[in-house]
Amino acid sequence: MAYSNSSIKTYEDCPYKYKLTRIEHRHEPAGDAAERGKMIHAEFEDALINLNLIPDERKFWLPYLEELVAKKTRSEVEFAVTKDWQPCDFKAPEAWVRGIYDAVYFDGARAHVLDWKTGKEREYGEQLRLYATIILASHPEVETVTTEICYIDLNKQSPYPEYTRKEFPDLQAWLSARVGKLENDDIFAPKPSYGCRWCHFRKSNGGPCQW
Repeated sequence: MAYSNSSIKTYEDCPYKYKLTRIEHRHEPAGDAAERGKMIHAEFEDALINLNLIPDERKFWLPYLEELVAKKTRSEVEFAVTKDWQPCDFKAPEAWVRGIYDAVYFDGARAHVLDWKTGKEREYGEQLRLYATIILASHPEVETVTTEICYIDLNKQSPYPEYTRKEFPDLQAWLSARVGKLENDDIFAPKPSYGCRWCHFRKSNGGPCQW
């Protein structure tokens, strides 16, 4: 079974919700904010491919997009690695951790990975740390990975930490420990929290959860 950043985070937030959505494949409707994010994300992706497609209300994207194009940025890049840290095809049966970089570009021994977000500024350090780990596993020529979140509706870029090749063993251990907890769980108990009030599967919404 392959794991992604979102599935790992879902498990860490609530193992029971992970079971419902990722194992039993129960549908969870997307909210208005998520639908808005998807729409703006698609607009930005189209604009990166063809600068003529920038919507009039988002012309402020142009300088940043031109910078990305000049750096030969690749967007929507699929990645996957096996459990022994070998790169593999995204859909390969041996894929262990996989996902899609919103954008990545390379400059010699440096790689830069970024993710596009909308809405409130939040903490995305673990997502970018996972991405850096996979880049170091997949690209042995890379010595340094820089990371960034771009709030595309706010026209704001937020740099995150950079990671080096010498940190790779620690990054491997960190990611293996996170996935290991999920792989070794055979109970998937609910994890009540403040976020339960918005959960589609909550008891008060007629869902199967006891909370």
